[in-house]
Amino acid sequence: MLSGGQGRNHFGHVLFMHIDSLIDSVETPAFVYDEAEVQRVLDIARAVQADTGCRMLYSVKPLCLVPLLELMAPQLAGFAVSSPFEARLARGALAVNGSIHFTSPGIRTCEAGELAELCDYVAFNSLSQWRRHKPDFRERASMGLRVNPGLSFLDDERYDPVRPHSKLGVPIDELADGESGGSHALAKLEGVLVHSNCESTDFAELQQTVDCLEDRMPDTLARLKWLNLGGGYLFNEGVDIEPLCRTLCSLRTKYGIDVFLEPGAAFVRSAGYLVATVLDRFAGGGKEVVVLDTTVNHMPELLEFDFEPDVAQHNEDGEWPCILVGCTCLAGDLFGEYSFNQPLEVGDRVVFLNAGSYSLVKAHTFNGVNLPSVHSMDKLGRIRLIKKFTYEDYAARWETNVRRPV
Repeated sequence: MLSGGQGRNHFGHVLFMHIDSLIDSVETPAFVYDEAEVQRVLDIARAVQADTGCRMLYSVKPLCLVPLLELMAPQLAGFAVSSPFEARLARGALAVNGSIHFTSPGIRTCEAGELAELCDYVAFNSLSQWRRHKPDFRERASMGLRVNPGLSFLDDERYDPVRPHSKLGVPIDELADGESGGSHALAKLEGVLVHSNCESTDFAELQQTVDCLEDRMPDTLARLKWLNLGGGYLFNEGVDIEPLCRTLCSLRTKYGIDVFLEPGAAFVRSAGYLVATVLDRFAGGGKEVVVLDTTVNHMPELLEFDFEPDVAQHNEDGEWPCILVGCTCLAGDLFGEYSFNQPLEVGDRVVFLNAGSYSLVKAHTFNGVNLPSVHSMDKLGRIRLIKKFTYEDYAARWETNVRRPV
C-alpha cells in the first residue's frame, strides 16, 4: 500500500479538468470510476502485449464492477479470480473470448467442479491442494502451482506475499522436493504462478524474481507451458516499463512459453474517487473537526493498513487545517488531518483520490450508513449513475426465511 502522503494534493489529469462537474453532479456518498484513467493503463497493457507477446490479465479482486470488466475484456487476454463468485462474474463479462485464471488458498470440495467448468487455468496453492483437487480439474483446465520464491521486497508483512511462513504458494525448495518425490508426482504440471510484490513501480524487482526462479528451478521452467508472473506492480505515469519488457521478451525467447501478467490495482487504483459532503463542523479540543457523510468503512483499508487517503482539495500550505471524520459512532472513524485554502462549510464537497482499489469491494454498512452510489465518468467528464443502493439492499442482508414462533 502506498503512503497516503504521496501526491495528496495532486489531481488526476481528467479529474482536474472536470472537478466542478464531479463535485456538483453526484449525490453523496458516491464512488466514481474514471474510464479515461482505466483506458490509459489499458493502452500501456496493450502496448506491452504487442511488444513482448505476453498475455495481460486483470485480477478482478480490487474492483469487480461488471461495466468495468466489460470495458477491459476486449483489450486483455482474460481475468484472474480467486473464488467461484468471482469466476462466474468474470466469465459472464468475458463471454466466449479470453480465459479465466484461478488460484486460492482454499478450495471447497463442493465447489471444485464448478470452478473446473468456469476456469481455463488453475494454479494450486499447495502440494496438498494439488494432490487433492487435481482429479477435479484434469482434462478441463491447464494445471499449475503457485510458487513462493522466498524473495521479499516489502518491509510490512501484512501485505507481503512472501512473508515468513506465508500461506501463499509452495516454497520453492518444497517444489524441488515435490518433483523428486517419486511416482512422477508433478508429471501433469503445466504452469507456475509467482506473485511476490505489492504496488511497486520498480520492474527491476520482477527481473530479480525471475532470476531467482531460473537459479532455483531451471529444470521446471524448461518444461512448462506457461508462467504467470502475477501482479503487484503499478503503471503510474512516468514509470519506466522497459525493464518489464526486457524480462518478458527474455522469458519467451529462452523457454518458448506463454507468459502472463495479472495486475489488479494497477488498472483501477488511480481511477477511483470517493466524493463526500460535509455534514457538520465544530471545534474539538483546539482543532476543527469536519464530519462527512461517508465513513472509513467505505475505504476499510484505511483501518487495516493505517494510512491517510489522498484528498483532491488538500494543500500542504493551506491556511485552514482540520480533521476529516466519518459519520458513524466508531471513535476511530477518522480519515486524517488535512489543510485547505479556506474553511469547509456544511454542504461543501470533499473528493478522495486513489480510491479505485480495495475500497468498494470491501465497503460495508456499519451503523446502517448506506454504501456509496456508483458512477462512471467518461473522457469528457460526463457522469453516469450505474448503481444506487437502497434500504431494501440493506434490509435484505438481515432478513431471514425463518418465521418467528407464534
